Amino acid sequence: MRTIRLLIVVSAVLTGLILFGVPAWAQKEYPKAEVFGGFSFLRSEGENLAGWQGSVAGNFHRNIGFVGDFGGQYKNISGVGVSTYSYLVGPRFSFRHKRVTAFTHFLGGGANAGGGLEGISVRFSGPALACGGGVDVNLGKYVAIRVMQLDWVMTRILGEWQTHNVRYGTGVVFRFGGT
Repeated sequence: MRTIRLLIVVSAVLTGLILFGVPAWAQKEYPKAEVFGGFSFLRSEGENLAGWQGSVAGNFHRNIGFVGDFGGQYKNISGVGVSTYSYLVGPRFSFRHKRVTAFTHFLGGGANAGGGLEGISVRFSGPALACGGGVDVNLGKYVAIRVMQLDWVMTRILGEWQTHNVRYGTGVVFRFGGT
């Protein structure tokens, strides 16, 4: 429960800074599109799963954009291969500085979870919500390292909301079409 509260507070603070105080510091140039790919770690209902995460963001203002975020995490639990996938979209609010870009986002979409053993597979789908943010360290105009992306993810699988899911991502960001 503390993790959930912390994520909400961090998201609120980042959003407030971005919308009210920080735009004057932001650089005038910004990328029109950003593509992220990397490693993902999901702590879901007491289990740790590892996998991949990717996103595509379109920016129509230096501080405001729209992002599609996708991920897949996997684990073998007592011989059963377990996997979860998420596909989320929503607004992203960014603070852009010469060396660092910080962002927060609020995403909605779906999730798919299931497992398989000896050729038998069972999968379940449902809605998903996520809020969080992250920090990119700029290596240049076109490349950055996503040091951290931390999201609180809620899913509704089999008619029950699972709210104890935290996802961490790290990887490389490629930027296109700066103005």
